[in-house]
Amino acid sequence: MFVVEVKTGKKEKVRISQFKSSELSKLHSFDFEWSKETKFEVYKLSLISNEQVLGLLSIDRVIDELRIEIRLLEISTENIGKNKLYDRVAGILIAFTCKESFQNGFYGFVSLIPKTKLIEHYKEKYGFQQFGRHLAIELQASELLMNRYLTYEEGK
Repeated sequence: MFVVEVKTGKKEKVRISQFKSSELSKLHSFDFEWSKETKFEVYKLSLISNEQVLGLLSIDRVIDELRIEIRLLEISTENIGKNKLYDRVAGILIAFTCKESFQNGFYGFVSLIPKTKLIEHYKEKYGFQQFGRHLAIELQASELLMNRYLTYEEGK
């Protein structure tokens, strides 16, 4: 997996790992109160080179509905907007959730309830469909995201 440094186009390898509550004091570039998510599964996306956390993801496995809900997804402040340092952060975290859904036998079914201003972004960039307040993705769209964001080689 890789993110792309926006200014240079250079690829930087990244990893996803479980985020521990003991790491909360080290978060400086995030606005949400992540201590409220510790009862759920929380993952971090970080650069392999220096362990800098680029994004955080909280998920809930809704087993009786055969889906994974993205409860919260946040990109570090320096990676948002026109002047962001790295691109692909959100895509990798969403694709990781799709992979987890397949591994649980949920056929790539992932849902989230986005902020209103992000609805069109999720639909256009990641292939989500709207169902009331929820957005969801499954099967083929999930596979496309995994192929786009979870491999190292570009174009796979």
